[in-house]
Amino acid sequence: MKQTFRRRAATAMAVGAMILGTGATAAFADAPSDGLLAQYAFGQTTGAEVSNTAPGSPFGAAIVRNVQDADWTGDALTLRGGAKDGPGNWVELPDDLLKGETSATVVAEVKASEAMLGGFHFLWNIGNESSATEYFFASLNCGSGRSPLVGLKAAGAERLVQSGSCGVTADRWVNVASVVDADGTGRLYLDGALVAEGALGATPADIVDQSLNTIGRAPWPDPLFQGALSSFRVYDRALTAAEVADVSAADALVHADELRAEAQGILDGLGLSDLETSDDIDLPTAGGQVTWTSSDPAIVAPDGAVTPPLQGESAVEVTLTATVEIRGASASTSIAVTVLPSDETPAQRIERLAQRFVIPSVVASGTALPAAPEGVDIAVTAVSEGLTVDEAISTDADEPVDGEISVTATDAATGASATRTYAVRVLPADASTPLLAYDRLPTTAAEANNADIALSMHLALGQDGGWAPLNENYGVFFAKTAQTPGPNGTTEAILRSLRSPHLFYLEDGSFGIVATRAARGGGSDGTQSGRMLFARSTDLLSYEEVGLVDLGVTSGVNDPAVVWDSATRRYVVSWTSDGGAAMHTTFADLADASTRGPVERGAVSATAGESETGVEDYASGNAIAVTDDVARALQVRFGRIANTTVAPLDGVDVAAGAPLDASALPPRAELAYNDGSTATRAIDWDPASLAAVDTSTPGTYEVTGTIAQQAYPTPFADERADPSVFRYEWNGQTKFLMIATEDLHMNPIDPANGPHMPFRIADTIEDLSDEAIRSGRNTEVDLLRDGDLDAYGKAMTGCFWAPEFHVIDGTLSILFMPCYDGANGRPDMWTGRSSILQLKKDAQGNDLDPAVPANWTKAEHVVRADGTALNAAQGISLDMTYVEDSGQSYYVWQMLGSVFIATMDPSDPTRITSDPVRIVVPEYAWDNVIAEGPNVLAHDGTLFLIYSGSTVGDTYTTGLATATAGEGIDLTDPAAWTKLNYPIQKSGPFNGAWQLGTGHGMWSTDEDGNLLYVFHARTDNLGLTGRDTFVRRVHWAADGMPVFDQEADEEVAPANRAVSVEVTVVESALALGAEVGARCVAGRVVQTVTVENEDETVLTATVTSPYGVKTKKDLGPGARASVSFTTRQTAIPAGFVEVAAEGADGTSAVREIAYEATTCG
Repeated sequence: MKQTFRRRAATAMAVGAMILGTGATAAFADAPSDGLLAQYAFGQTTGAEVSNTAPGSPFGAAIVRNVQDADWTGDALTLRGGAKDGPGNWVELPDDLLKGETSATVVAEVKASEAMLGGFHFLWNIGNESSATEYFFASLNCGSGRSPLVGLKAAGAERLVQSGSCGVTADRWVNVASVVDADGTGRLYLDGALVAEGALGATPADIVDQSLNTIGRAPWPDPLFQGALSSFRVYDRALTAAEVADVSAADALVHADELRAEAQGILDGLGLSDLETSDDIDLPTAGGQVTWTSSDPAIVAPDGAVTPPLQGESAVEVTLTATVEIRGASASTSIAVTVLPSDETPAQRIERLAQRFVIPSVVASGTALPAAPEGVDIAVTAVSEGLTVDEAISTDADEPVDGEISVTATDAATGASATRTYAVRVLPADASTPLLAYDRLPTTAAEANNADIALSMHLALGQDGGWAPLNENYGVFFAKTAQTPGPNGTTEAILRSLRSPHLFYLEDGSFGIVATRAARGGGSDGTQSGRMLFARSTDLLSYEEVGLVDLGVTSGVNDPAVVWDSATRRYVVSWTSDGGAAMHTTFADLADASTRGPVERGAVSATAGESETGVEDYASGNAIAVTDDVARALQVRFGRIANTTVAPLDGVDVAAGAPLDASALPPRAELAYNDGSTATRAIDWDPASLAAVDTSTPGTYEVTGTIAQQAYPTPFADERADPSVFRYEWNGQTKFLMIATEDLHMNPIDPANGPHMPFRIADTIEDLSDEAIRSGRNTEVDLLRDGDLDAYGKAMTGCFWAPEFHVIDGTLSILFMPCYDGANGRPDMWTGRSSILQLKKDAQGNDLDPAVPANWTKAEHVVRADGTALNAAQGISLDMTYVEDSGQSYYVWQMLGSVFIATMDPSDPTRITSDPVRIVVPEYAWDNVIAEGPNVLAHDGTLFLIYSGSTVGDTYTTGLATATAGEGIDLTDPAAWTKLNYPIQKSGPFNGAWQLGTGHGMWSTDEDGNLLYVFHARTDNLGLTGRDTFVRRVHWAADGMPVFDQEADEEVAPANRAVSVEVTVVESALALGAEVGARCVAGRVVQTVTVENEDETVLTATVTSPYGVKTKKDLGPGARASVSFTTRQTAIPAGFVEVAAEGADGTSAVREIAYEATTCG
């Protein structure tokens, strides 16, 4: 029935402060003093000096810089924020506070403004003025994919430990405790509760220079902290969790009245009033801040579920109390609820209750029958042939069984009943696989599990009673941006994540996914109050996001789940409200809100999730059964692909006396893999084994070799980002070229060693490496340096980004982006323009030496057909690549944060010939804000465009878009391209070592014709912090997708690396004699070769000498013939002559005759 409200004045109740998370600790415990180095209370009303009250501390006062009297409130210091070098205030702490300390705890009682929660800042810093190499800090930034964190940078390597969600309210006091212990483990506590823990990789002792320790000021150009500061403590040890809670409780006491008023304000904002109802109540929780209690939970539960008196019974009054507690300070308000008798008939009541019992449309044999709703008895009344149902649904069939199961639901309270019949497909247990869909608890980018990745749908296959995560426990379905990115690209504000994914079968047997959509990082994006995210997939290899589904509530949608109810032909959707109430409703079509039924209370057992899985950092999820075909396809796409066998090599026959070298042996071996794919690799034949074959003696020999598997140095080249390795035919010689972006300490704009364009050339790829340069096998030259002039006479002063080699209209070319000085007189990336260099030729049309800078043309910008800039909005254009398809040439590049394409004419490579069209836009948290670095390969009828997303650094990833190749389609049509929903390559361990931020890759080819992936990753190699070049071979999986992370033992199993071939020396069927002689004529050697036909057939003999080739035809049985070769030399060395004979009857013979050195005169 309709609820009736009567306004009642709320009464507030103050409750004594309680310490959160440590119930055994007394309330208002004093903060610990053991190990206390500095303690500053900012409760004064004037002055710039704040005394250190830590007992016996050698450190002095803190100094508030740029302080004004109005900054002091009597219990806190107002921090005004603003530009780092502006008039805002900040606190300078004593130098060397944590000098040599391997453990520490830093605790700050602060308020953060809304701006701070959305932007980069340092809450405090132990370090110095420079951001280059070292600092220890904390931040409350909840924007740009961040959440509150503690971080430490040492020797140039930064590691962050951040919480899984924001957890901080703007302008509310929060206690922020950052702890690091002696093994480098960092912990972050908010209001005494642990919110993050992980490896920092160093300790404060590694911060060597602690000459500028601050509160509210960063070594980066971040703005000053804006908010308020109440207290600040520094310890030389790692406080325990209980001690951190004690500090938080002590600090909260100072603000008890303010916190209590905030709690009351939250209650006042709910607008609570008395009410009459017989229906369930949506109790508001203000995002989980309000808890409810009931004077009679059997009638009105704390989650608002109402069990009304039956028809004819009396109304019941219940008191509900709402409470908000903030750090021990609380306020409460009560309302009276008059619960009226139900107006439901018994028939209506059982229909409502029966709605909560559903048999899923697809189950594996042995699946338990769903539990009956409370107060309802379920009896199975009919089962199709081929199925049995007792406590479980089973079949003995070898193939899936489509059948029906009928049940009768009886209401224990009224005796009313309802019968329903479910259509069910039962998969044989031995022909199906459990599949788990889940999200993870965020940890760190260093583990490829920051919030952008963790808050997505992951998949795991059932294996040996547990779960085996796919895709290295990385997400496969990510939420799209809240809206289509505008023409100027994606903004961080519209990026989205997801929580609590649930996988289910749609009516047609395909797959559906629902989840709670969240803001990037996991906070609320405003939709969780009443909507869920819905997507569908035919194969779980690609996904279509349908959008948000309105569930008709405002009390919160958590853990949404769906099951298709074939009995009523409706989807049953269940979820939990913010107040913990189990809710459900139904839809005929999830994409059509008009088909939604009424919202009811009560759990649906068929949608229950999995609580314990053993998966690392598992958060929530559910499992369904899938066919083995689906599981195999998932394993191919997301599993590890490893070599299983090597195909036997075909034997080689060689005629007795014939020469034998490696060219006569099989050049490549065919490898088979566990996904059904194959590949070939070159063979390195063992020279000694080959030499052991005696071709003068007929018989069978074994020649051994190993599969060629070049192990490239890691890193291949230090501080070389955006690398390009190119196989180049230089005037008939095969060369390998390498070019990259200088990225010293991750500053590619204006690096400390000066902007330049480093270039290398070698006969092998390995000789392009840093190792080759260090050993003296190669050198690096600069094709360009800062100050070099472009074709317009303007000095290029920085960047030289993303250089790529291409042959355009027969000319070796470099596409790259230089930049120029900006308003501050230093290189400015925003002045960058996609440009081209081309290698000059000599008068005969031969390419000049590419290692000579003067042999290249002056850089020219690539512009539109009318000569205007490619990027009319921002100017900058970069990461240009070149591709040809079906006779049409294209440029593909990055601008406005997305990938664009246009046609071009190779005869004029400085112009595009069509308008730029956007074909790849960053729309997920994993490729957030930017899509760049495109590079294209045509393979088996498909164009594979790899690109990179996310900001450069540890989170960089590689995406993929594909289009049909070779069929003349218009590649400037965005519809021609299909983008993968998840990265094709991402951070992860490779050959036993982590590689972070793998991206900006290009396709290349090695000496043996194997496909390569050349890319950069962010490392700390040699104490440098920039991005380094790496080289890997590419494998093609059975589903036609490239695999960029196949490890050495997966590429070729160790047991399969040694190969052998049988060589049979066959005795010739043709009898042939030959001898070699020499004579001197006019002081020069004349070589003579005599051939004798010892057979009974006519033959033709061809004599091959180092000094010529001659043939004698129609040599009859017993006949002899001689040929001579004028060497024109006074002396010849020892060697061999080959005589090859072909008989008229088809027989043949080859003889290799040695001769001695000869000297005349």
